[in-house]
Amino acid sequence: MAKHKNVHAMMDKFRHMLRLDKLPPMVRKILVTVLGGAVFLAGIVMLVTPGPAFVLIPVGLLLLSSEFKWAERWTQKALDAVHKVRVRWRARRRRRAQARA
Repeated sequence: MAKHKNVHAMMDKFRHMLRLDKLPPMVRKILVTVLGGAVFLAGIVMLVTPGPAFVLIPVGLLLLSSEFKWAERWTQKALDAVHKVRVRWRARRRRRAQARA
């Protein structure tokens, strides 16, 4: 079983992809706060309205985690939870396949 990625590696890749690493630190922090906060809050609103909430919330958290430790911790917890669900799902599929054979 391969070890899942930590959020820090994903954050660095995301920051480089958006070219945030080329901005001055203060401008980057303000930009990330405004954009990441808006995307995250839009995802929260879309939990009760139609829209891709389960896409926007992680993207907003990933943006915020590029500058804030609290968001990095939340993102890591979310990744760990997704990994646990994936492991359980694969084990369940394996058990069902063995039961059918």
